[in-house]
Amino acid sequence: MSLVKRTFALIVLFLVTLVPGFVLAQEPTVEVSIDRNNIARGETLTLTIRVYQQRQNIQLDLSPLTENFDILSTRTSSQIRSINNQVESWVDYIVTLFPTREGDLEIPSLNVNGESTAPIPITVVDAGPNSSQGANELFLETEVNKESVFVQEQLLFTIRLYYTISGIRNPQFTELEMPETVIQLIGSPNQYEKLIDGVRYGVYEKRYVIFPQRSGPLEIPDILFRGEVTDGSSNFVFRNLNTQRVTAYIEGTTIEVMERPVATQNLDVWLPAASVQLEESWSGDLENLKVGDSISRTVTLTAEGLDGAVLPPFSPASVEGVNLYPDPPDVQRTFIEGRIVGTRVETTSIVPRRDGSIEIPAIDVPWWDINLNELRTATLPATRFTIATVTGQVPAEQSVAFTGNVFEEELVAPVLDQEMIDQQAQTQTLNMPVVLFNSLIAMAFAIVFLSVYLIIVRKMQLEPGQMLRTWLYRQKQKFDPRNNERVAFRQLGNAIDRTDLHALREALIVWAAHHYAPGRILSMDDIIRRNQDRELGRFCLQIQTALYTASRTIELDRAKLKTTIATMRKQQTRIRKEAQRLAPYQLPPLYKL
Repeated sequence: MSLVKRTFALIVLFLVTLVPGFVLAQEPTVEVSIDRNNIARGETLTLTIRVYQQRQNIQLDLSPLTENFDILSTRTSSQIRSINNQVESWVDYIVTLFPTREGDLEIPSLNVNGESTAPIPITVVDAGPNSSQGANELFLETEVNKESVFVQEQLLFTIRLYYTISGIRNPQFTELEMPETVIQLIGSPNQYEKLIDGVRYGVYEKRYVIFPQRSGPLEIPDILFRGEVTDGSSNFVFRNLNTQRVTAYIEGTTIEVMERPVATQNLDVWLPAASVQLEESWSGDLENLKVGDSISRTVTLTAEGLDGAVLPPFSPASVEGVNLYPDPPDVQRTFIEGRIVGTRVETTSIVPRRDGSIEIPAIDVPWWDINLNELRTATLPATRFTIATVTGQVPAEQSVAFTGNVFEEELVAPVLDQEMIDQQAQTQTLNMPVVLFNSLIAMAFAIVFLSVYLIIVRKMQLEPGQMLRTWLYRQKQKFDPRNNERVAFRQLGNAIDRTDLHALREALIVWAAHHYAPGRILSMDDIIRRNQDRELGRFCLQIQTALYTASRTIELDRAKLKTTIATMRKQQTRIRKEAQRLAPYQLPPLYKL
């Protein structure tokens, strides 16, 4: 019996020493908990991850949480306690979570120190508009200007945050992201105060304009607000503000987007707007135009409720009897009293190439009136004006019978009679002493100078110094490259020989303004647009590229550039001389219109 007792005692002693060690080995080192399992949409919850006996910092992988939650903040807390001479320590990782949707969610399993935590179910319910501070201190409001709109029509959407608490920092709202829509924020957020039931609220307002691009229901998402509130106190050592997270939530809304009306299905352009207007202006008088004169026409299309980018081009591509030189359109959008107003401005230089009556056709822009629900048309009436004939001086030394062939008539050589020339020379010879002749010439010059002084200088009370300065200024203007094509061409040649690309660009723009007159050349882009497929356009692109790169060096074939410009100049000179030569022979119309 003694042997059995000793064996039993050894087994009991072994179990007494082994089991506690086994239990300690199985004791969990990581615990997770949440402050509550049921929350309302827009509220936050706190997840605590407690790690026991932590010897060093660990890296937590919180990425599994981002599927259904926004991680607002993280912080740590370390504690040590001693009970009956047993020391226990742990570190709490406290994570503030914001659910991104409602329903039955789950905090997924996390891997901490090689140990996986258990998932935790939670329920997010829709409790209507709410906030973490109570409805009287912080709440949201949304507003739409219409319950239904046409496709591509303007929809105004406003978010307002009302608050009585002070010190709100870092405000964040749900970003509006809806498929197949164009969304624009109207200006900067507004901040003001409003009195509601005797309570003064601060208001933080954001306004949007939304253009749905397809028909059907448009789901505007729920709006969530997150921010921080400070009580104004701070840590004395580190000067850290004591802050607290605040949230607010309001449900989204659904807008019905209607299709285009049947009356507009066949239109190339769909413009749903509150108003559309067309206006025009001219740079000069239409009553005194002649062949070759240049005048600019500016037409402005204004649409209330549309972005300028969707307004269609409307100027005519060609007009009988004139050359058209359109400028790039000026497209803009502005916000007036919270509504978008789009404008499209088209300016065209018009150069008549024949005399007589010219008609610029009318402009019609159909649009849908969203207030009256009817199809309307913005109209700019046709413009008619009469172009005068350019009169020229015909040489009158000899009369040549005109047979109708201009080129053959110009080739007829005049008939010269040598005897007639000798007789005319003899009759014009004066037998007069040289001294008397020189005296008469000097007297004539004196009379001319005296007449100029008495008639011009003295009568107009001009000083000789002022006259000299005026004459010098006129000479300077005469030989200014902007006024003299020959000087501009000479300076361009000198700029090509030098390595200064800025001087080359300026000289090229000045010369091109003469070459393409009456068209306007203000920049290198204007030259490139007129020479997109020509040699000069490629040279301009090389110069522009070099000017806007760090090296500013290019392999420019300067000889070829000179040849190209000289060829263009010769062709333009030949065309203008031919036009001047034929101008005196243009016949007026048989019947006046």
